[in-house]
Amino acid sequence: MEKAPLELERDNVELLPKESEARAAAICKGQAILNGFLFVCLLVSLLSTADSPPTPAPRDGSRAACSGHGMLFDDAAACECFDCWTGSTCSERLPDESELCVVVANSGTPYIFEQYWVAHPEAAISIKPSYHIGYNPDMPRLEAAIRSMHELVGNAVVDETKHVVVGIGSTELINAALYALADDVSAGEHPSSSPPSQRRQPAAVWTQTPFYSGYRSPPAYFRSRAFEWAWDADPNASTAVPPPTSAARRVIELVTSPNNPDGHLRVPVVSGAHSAVVMDHAYLWPHFVATGAPPVDHVSNSTISLWTLSKVSGHASTRVGWAITSCPVLAARLTAFVRAASYGAPRESQLRAIAAIEHIVAHDGELFRVARRLMLSRWRRLEDAFARHGALVASTEGVLAASPAYRLEGRDAPAADAFSAETSYEASPAYAWVQKLDGGDCLAAMASVGIVARPGGQFGVSHDFVRLELLMREQTFVILLAKLDTLLGVASG
Repeated sequence: MEKAPLELERDNVELLPKESEARAAAICKGQAILNGFLFVCLLVSLLSTADSPPTPAPRDGSRAACSGHGMLFDDAAACECFDCWTGSTCSERLPDESELCVVVANSGTPYIFEQYWVAHPEAAISIKPSYHIGYNPDMPRLEAAIRSMHELVGNAVVDETKHVVVGIGSTELINAALYALADDVSAGEHPSSSPPSQRRQPAAVWTQTPFYSGYRSPPAYFRSRAFEWAWDADPNASTAVPPPTSAARRVIELVTSPNNPDGHLRVPVVSGAHSAVVMDHAYLWPHFVATGAPPVDHVSNSTISLWTLSKVSGHASTRVGWAITSCPVLAARLTAFVRAASYGAPRESQLRAIAAIEHIVAHDGELFRVARRLMLSRWRRLEDAFARHGALVASTEGVLAASPAYRLEGRDAPAADAFSAETSYEASPAYAWVQKLDGGDCLAAMASVGIVARPGGQFGVSHDFVRLELLMREQTFVILLAKLDTLLGVASG
């Protein structure tokens, strides 16, 4: 009869010589002492760190490495100097009058947030190589963070009846919204034998001028059978009154509010059963405008609102945007377009968006307050520069100064703001909209003093207008003011 395993083990121990038995006993005793020592060390370590503060994140020296006038990025071998700074460490300032000192103000790159993130390296992310290998891009945590941020600011209705669809920036979502809101031409088109009046036409995409320069591209580029740019169908279409709607021709109005380029709040003007609206709220945040009662322009079955991370946190190249709608059918069509076009925003981009948004919410929107102070300061300095040289500053409260030279579009009147609880909250738009009043080429005038602006033609108006971005770094804005001072001084002299 076989012995049980435990008995075999005991028998094996008993067969050891006496010397081996003593050696084994010594080893066991030593191991017990060692185990006790390690336990005491572990206990001391735990007790000593239980109440200690967390290890701070490594300091971000990206700017310091470039004398404060450039950035040394992790993937770069040398400093990237800011406008009008040069040298290996960006320590040399080019004279304002130098032809090499050029302020690039034709972009919308939100550098106003850069210094904040330099000071907050704890919002960094780290990704393991094994993280979510595969295709599924869905990240409910990002949607939850987006909803929390809107609730903090009060600029959108995000209750459980609203659908949030994430895409690769608002650029992709503009196309997705047009697709979602347009009639399905391929399915609803009448046979070619039908009278022309009964054939369904592509939806007309229309917007008031001046309009965001990116709106013209999707209809013109895709040549879709579902929608087309209104002025491609009719070059004489009004820029103030939308085309007529009908069962055969739907009209989709694109509304940017606050508007890009002039900063004014806008409302749709299109109406009727065969119309739809896309509300682009890229700039509806506390650092640009008062956020009163949440707009309800995304709670209809024919409306979609668009938002983008770039103007919220500055992470433009992360390419994350989102759409909000109350209509499940529109949400499904938005999702279908995003999946067909790009299969969704990359998880790496979504992780960065999550880190930024959760940081903003956890810090009660402090980033917005920092950016707000900076933007408000810039607008006051800009208006002072125009007024000092007698340039026209148009305002909802009247004309601040007058001259035949240039006109700076004024800001909307102060309004109540839910986020700050201020009752007279000044607007501080992302861009300055400037007109050369003699009808001359405003773009060329700006270039003559070393300012690269975006021409009015890209916004649907004449060449006497330009848009100047105000989202640049502070060093660059100071140089921009100096160059404008030169331009306005020559004009007024």
